[in-house]
Amino acid sequence: MNLQGKTVVVTGASSGLGEAAVRRLHAAGANVVPVGRSAQKTAAVAAGLGVDPLTADFSELTEVRRLAKVLLDRCPRIDVLVSNAGCIMAKHTVTKDGFEETFQVNALAPYLLTRLLTERLRDSGGRVVVTSSQTIEGRRQIDPENVNGKAKYEPYEAYADSKLALALLTREYARRHPEVGVADFHPGVFVGGLARGLWRERLLTNSPLRGTVERFVGTPDKGVDTLLHLAGTDTPLRGEYYKDGRRTDPGATAEDTATAAALWDICAHGTGLPLR
Repeated sequence: MNLQGKTVVVTGASSGLGEAAVRRLHAAGANVVPVGRSAQKTAAVAAGLGVDPLTADFSELTEVRRLAKVLLDRCPRIDVLVSNAGCIMAKHTVTKDGFEETFQVNALAPYLLTRLLTERLRDSGGRVVVTSSQTIEGRRQIDPENVNGKAKYEPYEAYADSKLALALLTREYARRHPEVGVADFHPGVFVGGLARGLWRERLLTNSPLRGTVERFVGTPDKGVDTLLHLAGTDTPLRGEYYKDGRRTDPGATAEDTATAAALWDICAHGTGLPLR
């Protein structure tokens, strides 16, 4: 798929991988729609490219529904949805929708947005590119009935569980909607803005030593290479997982069809969507 003139929606576009992706996609000729939680940061990214930004806070499902409506009104076609928004919460927080916030932002909200845009994606011959994490590889299985977390909350465990949930939903979406291409990928390790309220990560993100650290852990650029490949390739996408630019085995837990189906039903009920 040549990206020239294609409409590409990017969530989580105000910083990190999303910001880098927006710039590269725009340079490749795509009509980019950057979506971010921070109106100020997303507007700054968009202004540099001469495009119009959108804002949505995925910790509120009403915001996700509003975003979907605006996208459907604004975009007569959506060629690629880059599902990239994510967070790591410092403490156990329950949203007004009744879900643990890391799970809602990283898995449930992307599920809702993708489903609300499915008809437009299908009619456009479009695809969904999902930012995953290598934490899904070989991870113990999650309990779909306990998506709101354990009694003892640990930020990175909650993040890994939410990414595994997203991976399971991605593969279930591929099974239920083969007319829409979908794949997920590990973008690499880099200094980003995922962690909310974790002082070490916040300090590192704003530190003058950030450049030095990035020489060791990397920057978002490598992840953007994979993202652009998946967005632009003519190869059909059917729920594959990519890492380091190559198709990779995500592990048995990320491909567990029974758990994925159960999680899909729970997310459908939780968002008021039909099971299909």
